[in-house]
Amino acid sequence: MKVVQQTFTLLTLKERPIGVWILSSLTAAIGFLIFVSSNSSIDWFGLVCIALANLMMFVSPVKTCQFDKQCHWIMFKQKGWLGTKVIHVPIYQVTDVQVEPINLFGLQLYRLRLILLSGEPFYLTPIPSTDCKLQQKLARTIENFINR
Repeated sequence: MKVVQQTFTLLTLKERPIGVWILSSLTAAIGFLIFVSSNSSIDWFGLVCIALANLMMFVSPVKTCQFDKQCHWIMFKQKGWLGTKVIHVPIYQVTDVQVEPINLFGLQLYRLRLILLSGEPFYLTPIPSTDCKLQQKLARTIENFINR
């Protein structure tokens, strides 16, 4: 996620999964070329590549998170191929902003999460990232915005 707008009353973060889109396009192209150039009647590997490319496109929506002090809401919006999902959380329910470390097969990944009054975590970045400094910078930006 990146900060795309910051004023005294509004903070907007946005994530465009461009890397996933490029990877899925390349996977679809490779799958299509394998499928077309195959000598057999059906090339299963090519079909699997095309199916994986489609799955990557469907599960990688554009995410927007907007902190609005005037309306006292946090709006989290996911817009993808299958529609738009919007979640509203009252801004006063946020008690903490944390960078959660995750160890996956020896690879250190990080997710940004808000801790709500109920103790329940709300993940701003559901897909973990390897960029710890960016996640920490976003956490400080959100904390500073909420607390001023």
